[in-house]
Amino acid sequence: MQSVKALEYMCPYCGAINDFQLNASRDMYLEQHESCGCCNKILSLIPADGIGGRINLIVDALDSEHLFK
Repeated sequence: MQSVKALEYMCPYCGAINDFQLNASRDMYLEQHESCGCCNKILSLIPADGIGGRINLIVDALDSEHLFK
């Protein structure tokens, strides 16, 4: 059985709230790239275990030139 959770995060560029669909059995600790729904900047998202069984979503801004190297 796969556990899919919807998580929210704030874009570090524009502050917009975005959704991220997490497949907990497959995506934990793997970097994923998503674009912000407002400013379209590419972001790095890494889901990690948090305190009390919660999931922390680590969000970082990516330079577009590093994606192609």
